[in-house]
Amino acid sequence: MTTVESERRNHQNVVPSPSRQATFFLTGALAGAASLPVDAAFLSLSQKPKQIFGITHIRSNLAAVLARTGIRFFSFDHVRTYSSHYLQLPTTLCGALGGAAGGLNEVILHSLVSNHRLPSWEAAASQSGKLFMCFGTYTYLSTNLSRELPPRPFWKCWLMGATAGFVGSTITAAIEGARSRALLSAALRGTFVIGTVISVQVTSCAASLSV
Repeated sequence: MTTVESERRNHQNVVPSPSRQATFFLTGALAGAASLPVDAAFLSLSQKPKQIFGITHIRSNLAAVLARTGIRFFSFDHVRTYSSHYLQLPTTLCGALGGAAGGLNEVILHSLVSNHRLPSWEAAASQSGKLFMCFGTYTYLSTNLSRELPPRPFWKCWLMGATAGFVGSTITAAIEGARSRALLSAALRGTFVIGTVISVQVTSCAASLSV
């Protein structure tokens, strides 16, 4: 086998298959759907007048959230795979870079579709930076504190995702100037929302790929 043929075969092995790409997108969308009631509950507590179970929030944001979380995990898998294979970076950094790419791409997609223009650099940097820390933290915890991936049982996976959400959301909110009650609110919201997103996606994705 020539060098060119060898490199071509290696590249084909690294590129996620269409079925794997579809699985990551669909399970990402599923995770987004699962997180919407959680997010709506937090928002409804702070809004006046109160919305019953956040139904209005869920209806108005469902399509956008499904698309954003779908592209988030689609991008995550691509970047994580490439950085691990070609750059041979540490596992935690690969996860962090995948999260950053997912956050950046979802903000760009959402802004182009809803506003027909690129997002501000502040919005892109905020989401990309937050998910860099969230996915990096989760990757570190799951690979060092669990003998199997995804971590089992589900509550253990959720706790790792929640910890990652707390770390990323708190640091991001603090950098952006949140203090006192606003910082606590951002930390709690990130803990429960991102914990749900990560745990639902990784468990459902693993189950789908094992079939």
